[in-house]
Amino acid sequence: MASFKLTYFNGRGRGENARLMFAAAGVPYEDNRIEFKDWPQMKASTPLGSMPILEVDGKQKLVESKAINRYMAREFGFYGKDNMESTRIDIVTEIIDDMWSKLVEANFEKDEAKKEELFTKIFTETAPKKLEFLEQFLGENDGGKSYFVGTSITLADIDFIHVMSYYLHPGKNDNGLDKYPKLKALLQRASANEKIAAWIAERPVTPF
Repeated sequence: MASFKLTYFNGRGRGENARLMFAAAGVPYEDNRIEFKDWPQMKASTPLGSMPILEVDGKQKLVESKAINRYMAREFGFYGKDNMESTRIDIVTEIIDDMWSKLVEANFEKDEAKKEELFTKIFTETAPKKLEFLEQFLGENDGGKSYFVGTSITLADIDFIHVMSYYLHPGKNDNGLDKYPKLKALLQRASANEKIAAWIAERPVTPF
């Protein structure tokens, strides 16, 4: 078994899909968390001046979060059984990642009025179109009673768990999946996975 070291900020962000996959696969790794105050000093020493970085066997340094996620999904069996399944997983993750990018933009907006405007647009315009598609897409697989693709958890479901932790914003959008019963049930089903649930319960509580 290869050894792994994941370097990312002390937060969920772009590193959390990898952590969720490590948890779901039951694979040990070094969770190297960088505090914001320490980042300026080490930024120049990283391959692209960004994180996450996944080191494999102390030699290969993988960069770019989507590339890391897909490498891990293939390595741990979360990327479908064939090209079509992998492509359908990609469709879901691209849609979800687009939602996540807009949520991050809103979350880090410093002007409170602008922040409220951005969140409102996400909750009333951007997200509903994407969630309607995903509800239908999920329904194409066993009537929506299983997972996005196939009969077991894949990167698509893991990415969904991660982004919904931002989208279902406490006090702002707690009921954001009520109009999408299949997606709501999927979130509950996938989050109840024993290994994933254990990680969510024990992971450090961070602001993002």
